[in-house]
Amino acid sequence: MGGDSEYLVPAFTLLSHEGTAVNLSDYEGKVVIVSFVYTRCPDVCPAVSASLAWTLEALGEDYGEDVAILSITVDPWFDSEEVLSDYAVGRNLSWPHLRGEVEDLEPIWKSFHVGLRTYLNDSIEEENGTEGRSAARHHPDYLVDHSTATIIIDRNHLQRVFWGDQDWVPELFLNDVQALIAE
Repeated sequence: MGGDSEYLVPAFTLLSHEGTAVNLSDYEGKVVIVSFVYTRCPDVCPAVSASLAWTLEALGEDYGEDVAILSITVDPWFDSEEVLSDYAVGRNLSWPHLRGEVEDLEPIWKSFHVGLRTYLNDSIEEENGTEGRSAARHHPDYLVDHSTATIIIDRNHLQRVFWGDQDWVPELFLNDVQALIAE
């Protein structure tokens, strides 16, 4: 493995689902759980969000004092402030759901090794004859395919623990968070 610098999360500022600016520096000295979601995701993102809500409850007083959770969209073309707010409020998720312009999000996605691809729905491809073309457009007729994990970063903002989004075991995830709190 390389040096710590490749695991250091670069400083960033994004907008929350409540319209406020959120800086990574707001969480100095805290363990930060970072997930990547999009509101139209039919399966994995809602499951990860539910697991994070369980984790938040299980942390008790450690949440807020020693631990923070951030969810960052991988669909900035659709996930507006209102859409993210509906997602967070509708699922009773109390942590910031962040958005930004593509050029602001791309370096963050890259630093967390988020693989992202957008493509048109099959029916749209057939209708428009655009099979195989990228769908990174400003309309909801595309799908987002992203490979990612939920990452736990330590108090020094180093990426330390990676949980594949299909591999969640909430109790073990909680153990990882608690181990980083104890450091």
